[in-house]
Amino acid sequence: MASFLTPALASCGLPESAADRETRYNKVIEDETPQAQDVIDIAGAPYEVLRSDDGSTLVRYNATYVEDDEGPAANAWRLYGPDGDVVAEHAEHMDVVEGEFEDPGPFYAMPDGFVFLPSVKDGFFLDVRGERQAVKSSDKPLTFGRGDVLLSSGGKDRLLRTSTHTVAPAAGVPKTRDLTFTDFDERGVAWGVRQPEGSEPYRVTRREDGGPERSRDLPDRLLGEDIAAHGGTAAVPLEKPIGMDDTLFTGLFVTTDDGKNWRTLRNSDQLPLDEFKKGLSYIEVQVLDDGRVFIQGDDATPLIADSPANRSFHKITEPAHLRSVFARGNTLYGIADSDAPSYDHVDGEGLWRSRDGGRDWSRFPGEDSG
Repeated sequence: MASFLTPALASCGLPESAADRETRYNKVIEDETPQAQDVIDIAGAPYEVLRSDDGSTLVRYNATYVEDDEGPAANAWRLYGPDGDVVAEHAEHMDVVEGEFEDPGPFYAMPDGFVFLPSVKDGFFLDVRGERQAVKSSDKPLTFGRGDVLLSSGGKDRLLRTSTHTVAPAAGVPKTRDLTFTDFDERGVAWGVRQPEGSEPYRVTRREDGGPERSRDLPDRLLGEDIAAHGGTAAVPLEKPIGMDDTLFTGLFVTTDDGKNWRTLRNSDQLPLDEFKKGLSYIEVQVLDDGRVFIQGDDATPLIADSPANRSFHKITEPAHLRSVFARGNTLYGIADSDAPSYDHVDGEGLWRSRDGGRDWSRFPGEDSG
């Protein structure tokens, strides 16, 4: 959680004391009608960033009670236009119950805006002008198609049709016990990793429009617990079991021609995996809009492909200690923040953005916003 400066102190370059920061922080989270700017100031860094097709960016902030897992909290979002100007914002007070996540509900990025779908109140579509519209609901199942978003929770699959802002039951989603992970790309093609019950190898699968499934064995009986796909490129991080529970990230299984051909990339100068140590809690892959693969896991410095061919990768250059890094379109975003809520300052705290594969970073919003 960030420290912050009051306008008067910021103008003269003097830091605000920890006691003053704590006083202001608690005042904001206890406010029944907080202002978005106040929540953003005390949060210091966001926890989520979404981006629409025109470059509009939705940034979300959260501030919770520091001394306990429950108590007052405040949440805010701010919508920036492609030029970095503030288009709309909102803040609300919350009372957090121990063990429950303090997010008021999920947002999903659409080509023309964002959809908010909480479980306890009405959702809405937020267009890029900052105007709200109702989200439609239907009981008629929809088959996954181009541009749709799969919403899975509680064992139930729902579909968000982005063209009409309609939520309906999802039809045609693969239902097999051994399909450990499924990703639908923007064309509606289903990609998955199939985990065998016996001694057979893991298999990566592809299915389009409910047609027959194509599959390919993962190499060397390695494990595959994640997959990401976009525009004909798909990538599976390969893991080797170490001992009873730990795994070692050993390489990448990747296709750039819609699954016709696959390559295995090992730890090398082209794919430097030395920082990905044993006992990983997670490995995550993303595919950027241009086909480049992005890899991160635990405390290792994330890797991104040099080109859409995905034959060589480089480590990103972190402008600060980034708690999380993620891709939106062809842009990388990084969040510098403390690992747990506190009143302490973190160097470089806030949101950063890179448009050149993590080599150069700038603050967001900033002079180059857009």
